[in-house]
Amino acid sequence: MSERKKRLIYRISAFIVCACIVIAAPFIMFSKDKKAAAEGELTVLNVWQIDNFEGGKGSRAAYLQNAGNNFSKTNECYVTVTSITAEAATENLNKGTVPDLISYGAGMSGLERFITGKMPFNCWCYGGYCLLSIEQNADFSKATADNTIINAGTGNRITACSLLIGLNGADIAQPTAAYVKLINGGYKFLLGTQRDVFRLKTRGVAFSVKPLTEFNDLYQNISITAQDGKKRAIAEKFIEKLLSESKNISKLGLFSDNQTLYEDELHAFEGLSYGLTLKTPLGEEAKNELDGAILNSDVNLIKNLLK
Repeated sequence: MSERKKRLIYRISAFIVCACIVIAAPFIMFSKDKKAAAEGELTVLNVWQIDNFEGGKGSRAAYLQNAGNNFSKTNECYVTVTSITAEAATENLNKGTVPDLISYGAGMSGLERFITGKMPFNCWCYGGYCLLSIEQNADFSKATADNTIINAGTGNRITACSLLIGLNGADIAQPTAAYVKLINGGYKFLLGTQRDVFRLKTRGVAFSVKPLTEFNDLYQNISITAQDGKKRAIAEKFIEKLLSESKNISKLGLFSDNQTLYEDELHAFEGLSYGLTLKTPLGEEAKNELDGAILNSDVNLIKNLLK
Protein backbone atom coordinates (compact mmCIF):
# COMPACT_ATOMS: atom_id res chain seq x y z
CA MET A 1 0.00 0.00 0.00
CA SER A 2 1.36 3.35 -0.96
CA GLU A 3 2.21 5.95 1.65
CA ARG A 4 -0.44 8.24 0.21
CA LYS A 5 -3.24 5.66 0.74
CA LYS A 6 -2.06 5.04 4.33
CA ARG A 7 -2.31 8.76 5.14
CA LEU A 8 -5.80 8.91 3.62
CA ILE A 9 -7.03 5.90 5.60
CA TYR A 10 -5.57 7.38 8.80
CA ARG A 11 -7.32 10.71 8.21
CA ILE A 12 -10.67 9.01 7.54
CA SER A 13 -10.33 6.87 10.71
CA ALA A 14 -9.44 9.90 12.79
CA PHE A 15 -12.44 11.79 11.45
CA ILE A 16 -14.78 8.89 12.28
CA VAL A 17 -13.43 8.66 15.85
CA CYS A 18 -13.85 12.41 16.41
CA ALA A 19 -17.36 12.34 15.00
CA CYS A 20 -18.31 9.51 17.35
CA ILE A 21 -16.98 11.44 20.36
CA VAL A 22 -18.92 14.57 19.39
CA ILE A 23 -22.13 12.60 18.93
CA ALA A 24 -21.73 10.60 22.15
CA ALA A 25 -20.75 13.52 24.39
CA PRO A 26 -24.26 14.96 24.93
CA PHE A 27 -25.58 11.50 25.88
CA ILE A 28 -22.75 10.97 28.36
CA MET A 29 -23.34 14.40 29.93
CA PHE A 30 -27.12 13.80 30.03
CA SER A 31 -26.60 10.52 31.90
CA LYS A 32 -24.28 12.20 34.40
CA ASP A 33 -26.68 15.10 34.92
CA LYS A 34 -29.60 12.71 35.34
CA LYS A 35 -27.68 10.69 37.93
CA ALA A 36 -26.64 13.87 39.78
CA ALA A 37 -30.23 15.12 39.79
CA ALA A 38 -31.43 11.83 41.22
CA GLU A 39 -28.76 11.87 43.92
CA GLY A 40 -29.47 15.50 44.84
CA GLU A 41 -33.27 15.28 44.70
CA LEU A 42 -34.93 16.91 47.71
CA THR A 43 -37.40 15.04 49.88
CA VAL A 44 -40.61 17.04 50.29
CA LEU A 45 -42.29 17.00 53.70
CA ASN A 46 -45.95 17.97 53.53
CA VAL A 47 -47.27 19.38 56.81
CA TRP A 48 -50.88 20.16 57.68
CA GLN A 49 -51.54 22.82 60.33
CA ILE A 50 -54.93 22.63 62.06
CA ASP A 51 -55.92 25.50 64.39
CA ASN A 52 -58.24 23.61 66.76
CA PHE A 53 -58.05 26.38 69.35
CA GLU A 54 -57.38 30.12 69.42
CA GLY A 55 -53.71 30.99 69.70
CA GLY A 56 -52.30 34.22 71.07
CA LYS A 57 -51.07 36.14 68.05
CA GLY A 58 -49.55 35.39 64.66
CA SER A 59 -50.00 32.33 62.48
CA ARG A 60 -48.98 28.84 63.57
CA ALA A 61 -48.86 27.80 59.91
CA ALA A 62 -46.44 30.65 59.11
CA TYR A 63 -44.36 29.76 62.17
CA LEU A 64 -44.07 26.14 61.04
CA GLN A 65 -43.23 27.21 57.49
CA ASN A 66 -40.43 29.42 58.77
CA ALA A 67 -39.15 26.54 60.90
CA GLY A 68 -39.34 24.33 57.82
CA ASN A 69 -37.40 26.82 55.71
CA ASN A 70 -34.62 26.95 58.30
CA PHE A 71 -34.59 23.16 58.59
CA SER A 72 -34.27 22.80 54.81
CA LYS A 73 -31.04 24.81 54.80
CA THR A 74 -29.16 21.99 56.54
CA ASN A 75 -31.16 18.98 55.41
CA GLU A 76 -31.88 17.54 51.98
CA CYS A 77 -35.58 18.28 52.07
CA TYR A 78 -38.18 20.93 51.42
CA VAL A 79 -40.98 21.58 53.92
CA THR A 80 -44.35 22.84 52.75
CA VAL A 81 -47.04 23.80 55.30
CA THR A 82 -50.76 23.93 54.51
CA SER A 83 -53.32 25.50 56.83
CA ILE A 84 -56.40 23.29 56.88
CA THR A 85 -59.58 22.99 58.97
CA ALA A 86 -60.25 19.97 61.14
CA GLU A 87 -63.22 19.04 58.98
CA ALA A 88 -61.24 19.24 55.73
CA ALA A 89 -58.38 17.26 57.26
CA THR A 90 -60.71 14.46 58.37
CA GLU A 91 -62.40 14.34 54.97
CA ASN A 92 -59.08 14.19 53.12
CA LEU A 93 -57.67 11.52 55.42
CA ASN A 94 -60.75 9.36 54.94
CA LYS A 95 -60.32 9.68 51.18
CA GLY A 96 -56.71 8.51 51.39
CA THR A 97 -54.96 11.88 51.11
CA VAL A 98 -52.41 11.75 53.93
CA PRO A 99 -49.62 14.31 54.56
CA ASP A 100 -46.27 13.51 56.16
CA LEU A 101 -46.92 15.42 59.40
CA ILE A 102 -50.00 16.91 61.05
CA SER A 103 -49.96 19.70 63.64
CA TYR A 104 -53.29 19.73 65.52
CA GLY A 105 -55.03 20.50 68.79
CA ALA A 106 -55.30 17.86 71.51
CA GLY A 107 -58.53 15.91 71.62
CA MET A 108 -59.03 15.91 67.86
CA SER A 109 -60.56 12.69 66.59
CA GLY A 110 -59.83 10.73 63.42
CA LEU A 111 -56.04 11.09 63.33
CA GLU A 112 -55.02 8.25 65.61
CA ARG A 113 -55.09 5.49 62.99
CA PHE A 114 -52.79 7.42 60.62
CA ILE A 115 -50.01 8.22 63.11
CA THR A 116 -46.63 6.55 62.56
CA GLY A 117 -43.12 7.22 63.85
CA LYS A 118 -41.39 6.66 67.19
CA MET A 119 -43.67 8.97 69.20
CA PRO A 120 -47.47 9.12 68.83
CA PHE A 121 -47.34 12.90 69.30
CA ASN A 122 -45.16 15.76 70.51
CA CYS A 123 -46.58 18.93 72.05
CA TRP A 124 -44.71 21.89 70.56
CA CYS A 125 -46.68 24.72 72.20
CA TYR A 126 -49.76 25.25 74.32
CA GLY A 127 -52.24 27.78 75.67
CA GLY A 128 -54.28 28.05 78.86
CA TYR A 129 -57.67 29.00 80.26
CA CYS A 130 -58.11 31.98 82.54
CA LEU A 131 -60.55 34.31 84.26
CA LEU A 132 -60.31 37.98 83.31
CA SER A 133 -61.75 41.15 84.79
CA ILE A 134 -61.34 44.81 83.89
CA GLU A 135 -61.21 45.62 87.62
CA GLN A 136 -57.77 46.15 89.10
CA ASN A 137 -56.91 43.50 91.71
CA ALA A 138 -60.18 41.72 91.04
CA ASP A 139 -61.44 39.13 93.53
CA PHE A 140 -61.90 36.10 91.27
CA SER A 141 -63.49 34.08 94.07
CA LYS A 142 -66.62 36.15 93.39
CA ALA A 143 -67.00 34.79 89.84
CA THR A 144 -70.37 33.06 89.40
CA ALA A 145 -72.45 31.69 86.55
CA ASP A 146 -74.52 34.89 86.68
CA ASN A 147 -71.70 37.44 86.41
CA THR A 148 -69.36 35.55 84.03
CA ILE A 149 -69.40 35.33 80.24
CA ILE A 150 -67.66 32.39 78.53
CA ASN A 151 -65.66 32.77 75.33
CA ALA A 152 -66.89 29.80 73.28
CA GLY A 153 -63.58 29.65 71.42
CA THR A 154 -62.99 27.31 68.50
CA GLY A 155 -62.51 23.57 68.79
CA ASN A 156 -61.68 23.53 72.50
CA ARG A 157 -63.58 22.12 75.48
CA ILE A 158 -63.91 25.26 77.56
CA THR A 159 -67.27 24.02 78.85
CA ALA A 160 -65.41 21.27 80.70
CA CYS A 161 -63.29 23.97 82.32
CA SER A 162 -66.41 25.92 83.36
CA LEU A 163 -67.89 22.79 84.96
CA LEU A 164 -64.72 22.06 86.90
CA ILE A 165 -64.52 25.58 88.36
CA GLY A 166 -68.21 25.77 89.28
CA LEU A 167 -69.46 28.05 86.49
CA ASN A 168 -71.97 25.64 84.96
CA GLY A 169 -74.78 27.56 83.27
CA ALA A 170 -72.84 30.75 82.57
CA ASP A 171 -73.67 32.56 79.33
CA ILE A 172 -71.55 31.73 76.28
CA ALA A 173 -70.67 34.07 73.40
CA GLN A 174 -68.42 33.93 70.37
CA PRO A 175 -64.83 35.12 70.95
CA THR A 176 -65.01 38.78 69.98
CA ALA A 177 -68.51 39.26 71.36
CA ALA A 178 -67.49 37.77 74.71
CA TYR A 179 -64.71 40.24 75.45
CA VAL A 180 -66.81 43.17 74.16
CA LYS A 181 -69.53 42.21 76.66
CA LEU A 182 -66.85 42.25 79.38
CA ILE A 183 -65.40 45.68 78.58
CA ASN A 184 -68.89 47.17 78.07
CA GLY A 185 -69.81 46.16 81.62
CA GLY A 186 -72.31 43.46 80.77
CA TYR A 187 -70.39 40.94 82.87
CA LYS A 188 -67.87 41.24 85.67
CA PHE A 189 -65.74 38.27 84.59
CA LEU A 190 -64.74 36.52 81.39
CA LEU A 191 -63.74 32.87 81.15
CA GLY A 192 -61.38 32.75 78.19
CA THR A 193 -57.83 31.99 77.08
CA GLN A 194 -54.51 33.72 76.46
CA ARG A 195 -56.07 35.08 73.28
CA ASP A 196 -58.37 37.27 75.36
CA VAL A 197 -55.33 38.69 77.17
CA PHE A 198 -54.05 39.88 73.80
CA ARG A 199 -57.46 41.29 72.89
CA LEU A 200 -57.51 43.40 76.05
CA LYS A 201 -53.87 44.48 75.65
CA THR A 202 -54.53 45.51 72.05
CA ARG A 203 -57.57 47.48 73.15
CA GLY A 204 -55.47 49.23 75.82
CA VAL A 205 -57.81 48.12 78.61
CA ALA A 206 -56.44 47.62 82.13
CA PHE A 207 -57.33 44.19 83.48
CA SER A 208 -56.65 41.46 86.03
CA VAL A 209 -56.04 37.85 85.04
CA LYS A 210 -56.12 34.53 86.87
CA PRO A 211 -54.81 31.48 84.95
CA LEU A 212 -56.82 28.33 85.71
CA THR A 213 -55.14 25.04 86.59
CA GLU A 214 -58.18 22.77 86.94
CA PHE A 215 -58.17 21.70 83.28
CA ASN A 216 -56.30 22.25 80.03
CA ASP A 217 -56.72 20.85 76.52
CA LEU A 218 -55.08 23.72 74.62
CA TYR A 219 -52.09 21.72 73.42
CA GLN A 220 -50.71 21.99 69.89
CA ASN A 221 -49.34 18.58 68.94
CA ILE A 222 -47.43 17.36 65.92
CA SER A 223 -47.52 13.77 64.71
CA ILE A 224 -45.84 11.91 61.89
CA THR A 225 -48.16 10.33 59.36
CA ALA A 226 -45.62 9.53 56.61
CA GLN A 227 -45.60 5.92 55.41
CA ASP A 228 -42.23 6.11 53.68
CA GLY A 229 -39.30 5.17 55.95
CA LYS A 230 -36.98 7.87 54.61
CA LYS A 231 -39.61 10.54 55.09
CA ARG A 232 -40.33 9.34 58.62
CA ALA A 233 -36.64 9.64 59.51
CA ILE A 234 -36.47 13.22 58.16
CA ALA A 235 -39.77 14.08 59.85
CA GLU A 236 -38.33 12.92 63.20
CA LYS A 237 -35.38 15.29 62.68
CA PHE A 238 -37.74 18.15 61.80
CA ILE A 239 -39.70 17.64 65.03
CA GLU A 240 -36.47 17.58 67.04
CA LYS A 241 -35.46 20.88 65.43
CA LEU A 242 -38.90 22.39 66.05
CA LEU A 243 -38.83 21.45 69.74
CA SER A 244 -35.27 22.73 70.15
CA GLU A 245 -36.37 26.22 69.04
CA SER A 246 -39.14 26.60 71.64
CA LYS A 247 -37.73 29.99 72.69
CA ASN A 248 -39.42 31.38 69.59
CA ILE A 249 -42.91 30.36 70.74
CA SER A 250 -43.39 33.86 72.19
CA LYS A 251 -43.90 34.99 68.58
CA LEU A 252 -47.22 33.12 68.76
CA GLY A 253 -48.22 34.36 72.21
CA LEU A 254 -48.28 30.75 73.40
CA PHE A 255 -46.22 28.80 75.91
CA SER A 256 -43.52 26.15 76.16
CA ASP A 257 -42.66 23.77 79.01
CA ASN A 258 -38.96 24.31 78.31
CA GLN A 259 -38.77 28.10 78.36
CA THR A 260 -39.69 31.15 80.42
CA LEU A 261 -40.77 33.54 77.70
CA TYR A 262 -42.69 36.46 79.24
CA GLU A 263 -42.31 39.23 81.78
CA ASP A 264 -45.81 40.72 81.42
CA GLU A 265 -49.26 39.34 82.35
CA LEU A 266 -48.59 36.17 80.34
CA HIS A 267 -45.83 35.14 82.74
CA ALA A 268 -48.56 34.01 85.15
CA PHE A 269 -49.40 31.20 82.70
CA GLU A 270 -45.88 29.75 82.72
CA GLY A 271 -44.69 26.79 84.73
CA LEU A 272 -48.17 25.71 85.84
CA SER A 273 -49.31 22.17 86.67
CA TYR A 274 -52.83 21.16 85.69
CA GLY A 275 -55.22 18.96 87.62
CA LEU A 276 -56.78 17.40 84.52
CA THR A 277 -55.44 17.50 80.97
CA LEU A 278 -56.37 16.29 77.54
CA LYS A 279 -53.18 16.08 75.48
CA THR A 280 -53.75 13.23 73.04
CA PRO A 281 -55.76 12.69 69.87
CA LEU A 282 -58.94 10.72 70.59
CA GLY A 283 -60.64 7.76 68.98
CA GLU A 284 -64.25 8.29 67.94
CA GLU A 285 -65.65 6.31 70.89
CA ALA A 286 -63.55 8.16 73.48
CA LYS A 287 -64.44 11.51 71.92
CA ASN A 288 -68.15 10.78 72.01
CA GLU A 289 -67.96 9.59 75.62
CA LEU A 290 -66.10 12.70 76.78
CA ASP A 291 -68.26 15.14 74.85
CA GLY A 292 -71.36 13.38 76.15
CA ALA A 293 -70.15 13.77 79.73
CA ILE A 294 -69.51 17.49 79.13
CA LEU A 295 -72.92 17.95 77.52
CA ASN A 296 -74.61 16.24 80.47
CA SER A 297 -72.53 18.21 83.00
CA ASP A 298 -71.30 14.93 84.49
CA VAL A 299 -68.24 16.19 86.37
CA ASN A 300 -67.41 12.83 87.94
CA LEU A 301 -67.38 11.09 84.56
CA ILE A 302 -65.24 13.87 83.07
CA LYS A 303 -62.73 13.39 85.89
CA ASN A 304 -62.69 9.62 85.39
CA LEU A 305 -62.19 9.94 81.64
CA LEU A 306 -59.32 12.40 82.03
CA LYS A 307 -57.46 10.65 84.86
